[in-house]
Amino acid sequence: MRIKSFYASSVEGAVALARRDMGDEAMLVESRKAPLAARHLGEYEVVCALVPEADTAQAQADEDAGAQDSRLSRELAGMRRQLDAMGQTITRSAWSGARWPAASPEMSEWHARLMGTDMEGELVHQILEAAERRSGPESSGLGVAVLAEIEQRILVDGTVAAANGPRVVALAGPPGAGKTTMLAKLAVTCGLAARRALTLVSMDDFRVGGADQLRSFAAILGAGFQALDSAGTLAQALDEHSGKRLILIDTPGYGPHDMDRAADLARFLSTRPDIATHLVLTATMKSADLITMAERFQIFNPSSLLFTRLDETACFGTAFSLSVRLGKPISFLGTGQDIPDDVAPATKERILSLLWPLTTSAKRLAA
Repeated sequence: MRIKSFYASSVEGAVALARRDMGDEAMLVESRKAPLAARHLGEYEVVCALVPEADTAQAQADEDAGAQDSRLSRELAGMRRQLDAMGQTITRSAWSGARWPAASPEMSEWHARLMGTDMEGELVHQILEAAERRSGPESSGLGVAVLAEIEQRILVDGTVAAANGPRVVALAGPPGAGKTTMLAKLAVTCGLAARRALTLVSMDDFRVGGADQLRSFAAILGAGFQALDSAGTLAQALDEHSGKRLILIDTPGYGPHDMDRAADLARFLSTRPDIATHLVLTATMKSADLITMAERFQIFNPSSLLFTRLDETACFGTAFSLSVRLGKPISFLGTGQDIPDDVAPATKERILSLLWPLTTSAKRLAA
């Protein structure tokens, strides 16, 4: 099998180049924006594969030999060819990215370090290009420049209720993200510890007894509590508790098939300037899953991101990349189930420490 990349100013142009070079039998494997390192070759990259006639004939012979299972044989043969093509394409892309063509060994090393934190590849390229410009042609301060570029991109806002800002806070997110436990942690650290009059509100009418856990927390904390089931009753409750200095709202865990049911509450929360909505996500998610979740919950118009389960992952690059991609600050970081100990406001120093290999290397290079 022959696999080759073609570059042009458009996908159609790249495909045309592939057809001319490999013939009409060429199979399109992937089309995408060209990596920054290869952008001088063309804005778009198309990867095509060509199966030699000998391979095709052999595959056909194998299928004929097992006529009794011909359908299964064809499916397996097709899957095998696709997996082989995908594997070779991924290997080629990873190798070309790791090499960082035409770059110094130090730049290649930093590329590997950043990619090792699970940062998005595009973000890694942006950081390294900016760091190279910052450090100058000698690149003797590249590590320090990389650290500075990362720190510049970190967005944080660890205030649950500012003095002159929203005093009503809602937590939204998928099932199992840890919203209810996080709400209890915030109630203690940002409510009771700050001596704010506090009310907890549960909108979780999805699960049987969904509000019971928060009701128990409220009883232990001596805080007010209400279980509500609609945006209309929530609006009325907020008016009734207008004298409270902090109101924390727990929303249901909406799955991918529940977003229609979320529409009314999302519309209400997103249009109230006095309500700050935090999107709660787990730091253990893959980058693609985090992006999907963020897109799904965009209807809530969250003002910030709140990450849980930091104790269950060694790579914070995916969470950091999402914050940069969305331009939304990270508010709080949760590291376990203990209330209220396992939560802390997000700070630049804390996020740098979560990317500790980068921080350590950069400081060593600066010394």
